[in-house]
Amino acid sequence: VVLVFTGFVWAAHNKDVLRRMKKRYPTTFVMVVMLASYFLISMFGGVMVFVFGITFPLLLMFIHASLRLRNLKNKLENKMEGIGLKRTPMGIVLDALEQQ
Repeated sequence: VVLVFTGFVWAAHNKDVLRRMKKRYPTTFVMVVMLASYFLISMFGGVMVFVFGITFPLLLMFIHASLRLRNLKNKLENKMEGIGLKRTPMGIVLDALEQQ
């Protein structure tokens, strides 16, 4: 939906005909964005739900975990987590995946 909306806003800023239509008929502009989004979601619904609902959050978690800074505070928190005093979201996910 965000990509469709961004595409329509970009087109409205760059095309004079669309800019005038957006100013004259703002409700029509919103309806066109909603209909285009609905069409896109219905066409790629199952794939998009899997990719953006399951795979993408896992990818972001692994990227975040691999790019963390290794400073004294981080090392102390890792020791606390190793002892079992503190649980982080990434630690819970890695435990569920049986990773160390």
